[in-house]
Amino acid sequence: MGRQLSTPTAILLGSAMISAAVYLGLRHGPAGVPTEPRPAGGAPSPSADAVSSAEAALATGAGASARPLQAPAPSVPREQVAMQAARAIEAHRPALIERCYKPAAAAQRAPRGVKYIFNLTFDARGRQLARGIIEDREASRPEVTACVVDALPAVAVPPPGANVRVDVPFSLP
Repeated sequence: MGRQLSTPTAILLGSAMISAAVYLGLRHGPAGVPTEPRPAGGAPSPSADAVSSAEAALATGAGASARPLQAPAPSVPREQVAMQAARAIEAHRPALIERCYKPAAAAQRAPRGVKYIFNLTFDARGRQLARGIIEDREASRPEVTACVVDALPAVAVPPPGANVRVDVPFSLP
């Protein structure tokens, strides 16, 4: 009979071959994968970024040396958007206390309160695009946090005019 590899040796060799394949495959980026659909004529369609860069170059007269456009600054200051978001979250405080905090406090008294920081991102029209939550470790109640994440609906603010990300402190009770 022939010589057989042990299981750990086979795993090691297989891992090395997969790692080499992934490294060599990703080194040059995806090849042959179209990123955008092409029109029926076969000519590649210009991307939206290329079109907007070209339009900006024509508008400024800069020609080919134009820099890419940056995201527009919000017409409403970030601090004002943060205050508006805080008011929107505060409107849900009574419901969050009843639904999330009181049942947890009845089951376990300590810690007395919970503290969070909400990371909110709004689009130009004031609709919530993303939301994250940071929980203070010293005032942590995982069951309350899970409930708050589920119970708090998407927050909206008056249109800021551009995408805006803000941090909003919040605590219960």
